[in-house]
Amino acid sequence: MKNQWTFSVAALLCASLVIFSFTRKYNGASGVAKISTIIIDAGHGFKGSLTARDGAFGTEATEDEISYEVSKKVVAELQKIMPEVKVLESRPTPYFVTLKQRSDFANSNKGNLFVSIHCNYAPQRREVQRVGSRTETYYTKVKGKSVKKTRVVPVYKTYYYPNPAHGTETYVFAAHKTDDKEDIILENGDIFQNEKDDETINVNINDPVVKQQVALWTKQFFANSVKLATIVEEEFVTIGRNSRGVKQRQKGIWVLQATAMPSILIELGFLSHRPEEEFLMSHTGQQTMAESIARAINRYKELVERGPSVQQTPNGR
Repeated sequence: MKNQWTFSVAALLCASLVIFSFTRKYNGASGVAKISTIIIDAGHGFKGSLTARDGAFGTEATEDEISYEVSKKVVAELQKIMPEVKVLESRPTPYFVTLKQRSDFANSNKGNLFVSIHCNYAPQRREVQRVGSRTETYYTKVKGKSVKKTRVVPVYKTYYYPNPAHGTETYVFAAHKTDDKEDIILENGDIFQNEKDDETINVNINDPVVKQQVALWTKQFFANSVKLATIVEEEFVTIGRNSRGVKQRQKGIWVLQATAMPSILIELGFLSHRPEEEFLMSHTGQQTMAESIARAINRYKELVERGPSVQQTPNGR
């Protein structure tokens, strides 16, 4: 009985230490989550040369160049309004960076926030209309003989129209990808590091206590991702953009579930919609969008740092 009691106390103590480690990572010295590192991710990129492009194409512009230019402007705005925060770029040049390299960069730099910037595209609308009829000749067998006959058949024509879809969208990682997000947190988060000596604590990641805490983090990441995405869309509305809202994609967006932090993907607009493409090609349009995104991030930062009730990431300091 004494040995069993001793074992139970020891197990409880170990669990408490694990929870304490998680809590310290969340709250830090001040008791409030802090955002110290933001990752800005410019979508796609030129493959090999500036003529080998990736992503959506408009009449004149491509997703590579617009996402890159707007991302650069977002970085500049963030550095102005929050100089105390480290702002890093996962695609600092015009060239292509793989999805794995982007998520590895964000995780290895202990990002507290991941913001990916893209452009949207909608295919042309297709409409088939009956435009008349014609007489068609055909042959059939009658008592073993080939007999010529005619019949009237409809005539159709296919028309293509520009897709009217336009506006902004902001994506968060899909709820059905929760397991993937939890795996990434376990693999890439520094959740088991000892802050004093920076050495790894020997913790079993299959321990139910650890798994429970990771599950709680994942829920917080999802909630905070939705929170930031909502603020971003609110800011777009204030500058007169058409907001299509915060969304999840059933197929999932890999970089959002592969980053151990709250993560969003912003669609600046549709390059298939000519007025929107012209807006996003212009310096004014790019600067306006960048300022809106930076304001949204700053609002989010102030919100999550307002009090201990809102937790941040395992990388928060």
